[in-house]
Amino acid sequence: MDRLSNTIRGIASPRMLNRLLLFIMAACVGSMLVKLRLPIPFLMGGMLTAIFCKTFINRMHVDWPQRWRGYGLMVGGYGIGSTFSATTWNNFLNEIAGVAEATFIALSVSIILAFAINKCTKFNLQSCVMGMLPGGLTLMMLMSEEDPRVNPNVVMVMQVIRLLGVVISVPFLVVYCLDAHVTGSSIAMPNHGGIHWLIFIPLSVLGVFLARKLHLPTPQLLGSILMAAFFSVLAGDLQPVPSIVMAPAQISIGLYMGQLLDAGKISQTKTLLPLTILGTAVLITISIGVAYNLSARYGFTLITAFLAMAPGGIAEMSLAGMSMGEDVSIILTYQLVRLLSINLLMPPLLLWYFKEK
Repeated sequence: MDRLSNTIRGIASPRMLNRLLLFIMAACVGSMLVKLRLPIPFLMGGMLTAIFCKTFINRMHVDWPQRWRGYGLMVGGYGIGSTFSATTWNNFLNEIAGVAEATFIALSVSIILAFAINKCTKFNLQSCVMGMLPGGLTLMMLMSEEDPRVNPNVVMVMQVIRLLGVVISVPFLVVYCLDAHVTGSSIAMPNHGGIHWLIFIPLSVLGVFLARKLHLPTPQLLGSILMAAFFSVLAGDLQPVPSIVMAPAQISIGLYMGQLLDAGKISQTKTLLPLTILGTAVLITISIGVAYNLSARYGFTLITAFLAMAPGGIAEMSLAGMSMGEDVSIILTYQLVRLLSINLLMPPLLLWYFKEK
């Protein structure tokens, strides 16, 4: 009885009511973005709601637990991984040269931009490199906290501004410049065959467990993606998660992303803001150029190629592709190779290079 009373008091606490209000606001904003036919509307709704509340509503405390974001990533990871098939693997083997080139270009341009930002500011090169690498927010933040030579504020501000800039700008670019059409905004249960979508629960739990044992970055996301992809190849078609489940998952991811933007940290590194925005614009522009090449070489659409190259997060770009009916397996392949390259190869390279400095 006491445990039940404590649970009820916890649910009715001001912090939980505040989170519920945030969620409702984000759902309303996401619904409006659905009407505008924008991709990943509920993820963007959560992100914009958190940013707005942190910036303009002083009395409202924006607090979204990392654990809840993890649950959202598990749902999104299953949705992304379920698009993988034996054909995807064969395509990857045929396109491995393009995947390697795209990854090399993205990393090279990011490092060149980091050198340029270092020359224009008082912040050291190591902090700028860690802040500019696309797709490595979690690992770069952990590394910045472990190395006393690195300024964690610089890494956090650059990574968050880059990620938010890409997640906000890319959907507008693909819809209004590349004439993409959103197809996945209905809140309906899937009505086609395949293994029932509730299989995502055991698959995601097992995937996260194995990913943690293997020390993979962002285990909730990568574990769910890899396990769903493996099971999809092994067992056949998996039903997609219905929108009524995917929408809250996107809101949870978006709210957590939005709360990372801290006005105090930005004010301490205010010279970085315009340079990071400019650097992100350069990355996006080069991504479009590489996407034209990939599209012409391998035959998939320009929108798929652009989302595969965009310097955002694997979950955000893949979910955007899902909402527009693009080839998510291609987007996943390119984004995943880049993510693993950054998270597995860059840490030892950074330690080796800056060890001599």
